[in-house]
Parts: sequence; C-alpha cells; structure tokens
Amino acid sequence: MRLVGYVLIELAAGVGLAAGASGAIYFGSRAVATATAAYAASAPTPASAPSNSSGTRAAPTQLERPHAELGVARSSTYFIGVRDEVLLEPLRRAQLARVKFNRGGSSISLRLDFVGGFRASFKPDQTNEQTVPRKEIAAYRINRLIGLETVSPSIGRRFEVKELVDKMEEASKDLLPRFHAQTITDGGMVNGEVQWWIPVIVDAKIDEVNIDSPDGMTSWHKLLQHGVEEPPSAKLLLPQISTMVAFDYLINNTDRWSGSNAKTGPDGKMLFFMDNTFSFGTVLEGSPKVRAALEHVQKFSRSMVRRVRGLAEAELREAMLRDAAPYERLLTESEIAGVLYRRDTFLGYVDSLITQFGEGEVLVYP
Repeated sequence: MRLVGYVLIELAAGVGLAAGASGAIYFGSRAVATATAAYAASAPTPASAPSNSSGTRAAPTQLERPHAELGVARSSTYFIGVRDEVLLEPLRRAQLARVKFNRGGSSISLRLDFVGGFRASFKPDQTNEQTVPRKEIAAYRINRLIGLETVSPSIGRRFEVKELVDKMEEASKDLLPRFHAQTITDGGMVNGEVQWWIPVIVDAKIDEVNIDSPDGMTSWHKLLQHGVEEPPSAKLLLPQISTMVAFDYLINNTDRWSGSNAKTGPDGKMLFFMDNTFSFGTVLEGSPKVRAALEHVQKFSRSMVRRVRGLAEAELREAMLRDAAPYERLLTESEIAGVLYRRDTFLGYVDSLITQFGEGEVLVYP
C-alpha cells in the first residue's frame, strides 16, 4: 500500500501504552527520590486521594501509576514508571554543578550535573542544521499527546554561557573552541533543550542483531507484514518498532535509522525514541525515508491509532505554545500543518490496510 492519496480524518478516544519498569533502575534511586520528595512537598493533595487510618486524605506516592482503561484520559504521563512532572521539576530550576561535553556525533551536546544529584543532556541552539533543540521538546509533547511514554521528558531552559564554560570539567575543555564557534548566543546567554538523562542505553537487538543495521531492518520489515508469524525472540520489540515507525512518520524524523538512534535500556525491553532534533522537516508528506519505513509496516497498536485519530489541531497548537520558554513556540505554522497532514495520511494508510485485511489483522497490538 502506498501512502500518498490515503487521507482520512476521524476522531476517536483512547489511551496509549504504559511503561512499567521502575524509574530508579534507570535514573538512580537517589535523584528520583529527591525529585519525588521535592515535588510531593509542593503539590496539592488530590481530592480523590484515598483516606488513611486517621480519616484524612492520603496523597498517593508520586511513583505510583494509576490503573487506566481504554477510553479514560490520564491526567499524568510517565517515563519508566515515574511521573513526568517529577522529572521535569528539577530540570527547570536546579542549580548547575558540572558540565561535560558529550563526544561523538555532529551536534553540540552537553551533560549537565545539577546540585541534588540530577542529570540531564543539554542541546543548545547551534549552527548545526540537523539539531534544532525546540524540536526535541515538540517531539516529547506529541509523544505524550498520542499516548506514548517513550521520549524522555524535555523542557527549554536558558543558561549563561559563562556559567557553562566555568563549570566545564577539565577533560572537556579541549572542545570549548567548537562550543564557542557553533553555539548561538544572545547577550551572553544560550537557549536550548534540557532532557532527563538516561544513564545506560544499549543497541536495540533482535536475536543479537541490531534493529537499525541492514540485516536487522530487513528482518523487522518482513516480520511487520500482514500475516507473518512473529518468533518469540521478537515479540517484545516488534510492537515498539511499529509504533516508533509511526511516530517518526508523524514528526517526520529522518534520522532514526542512521545506525545510532535505536536504543533500549540495559535489559533490552524498552525502546527509547531518542534524538528527535532533526524532525519536522519541510516536506509536507514526510521525507522519502520516513515514508519508506512506514510502508514496511502493516501491523499497528490499536490504542496508538486511536490516540492519533483523536489528535485535534487545537490540542496540538496548545501543546506547542504551553510552557515553551525560552522559545516563543515549539513548532512553526508550517511545521504544525505538516504534523496534521501526516496524521491524516497515516490514518488513511492504516484504514486502507484495514479495508484490505480486516481490522483484527492490522490492529494486532494493544
């Protein structure tokens, strides 16, 4: 089935897939516990909180994930079992302790250590056209809008260039000339995107083959075709690959299958949707690369498709304007138009498959 020409606008409701692993495994128990305590201290107790033995309302733990049912909207989203609000709060205001240059790659990327044990990556505004930090925040917001919890929480923040330089560790100072040459500054300040740090990532593999290698891609291309039986070794990652391909099409991420952007946690169970700064390009129908990837997939998540159907223009626009500082907005008018166009084209593609094979044969994942 080809994508172009299949455009269908429908609205529906639903919730997305949930991540179930403990956040402390990936983030470090001390940092998560500190962030949780700080958030709990400042957050009001929900009116719906259960009563404790004294008859007063008890606030639920911030790491507790409420049970959700299809069709019931969630007020909070999570990343590796931890509420997004808990992880974002220290990234907004925590004091900077140390800075390290992330080596490798063509982008300027820093690791920030904050007072209190929190850690984040920071991509500043820069001359590298493939790295536009506001787009990572936009991708995070859209990820949550369609019910996913696979992009690490991200937010914009503004730093003094002098502070970043002064707190740069000695081993990274040889890259300061590159930092100064490629970073876009404004009156001694630099804007950028701060994202919660995932300390351990490994290549995503099926049967010991990287899924973004030529052999790995050939394998999942075949396995995600209608009616093809999935081996037990692939059943965990295939639904996630399918959803990642759909998400990448929606945001027009042309950088996913470059050989370094398909990663999981150390247990190999959860696929992280990382490095989205080269998304939302000018091609309305999506680049040939993202279109080709989607056309290799004929099996999708039912709840994800429901959420994409329910992605309304007003909701998308609000998410791109809310809490956007230091940026005026996260996506331009043309970039928003592209997301909406690809939403409709994606749904048209899925519906064409359903017409051909039947709903149960296409929406095979929860």
